[in-house]
Amino acid sequence: MLLDVFNYLKFSMGVFIFSLLVTLILILLKKSVVNGYSVIMLAFVSCIVSGVLMIIAGYIADEVPSGGDPITLYMFLVVLLLSMVNMIFVSRKRREI
Repeated sequence: MLLDVFNYLKFSMGVFIFSLLVTLILILLKKSVVNGYSVIMLAFVSCIVSGVLMIIAGYIADEVPSGGDPITLYMFLVVLLLSMVNMIFVSRKRREI
């Protein structure tokens, strides 16, 4: 029962990864749907919420005798990487205009 919580955490991180990937694809296709403000806010919210989820996963891992879930850490690192890549591409796109 308690191990299902890790699945919910993975799902939440997966949603952030998916949204950051969609944003990255839209930036690379040079669509005018995304602007710098929306990318920065999405990256900021994704990093903050993913960090809080990592803290919650740590608390849960202390209580569960089977330990934590290493995949959640990797997903958090992917969220951070995609956030930085999106911000870099948006800043380059802004300079080209």
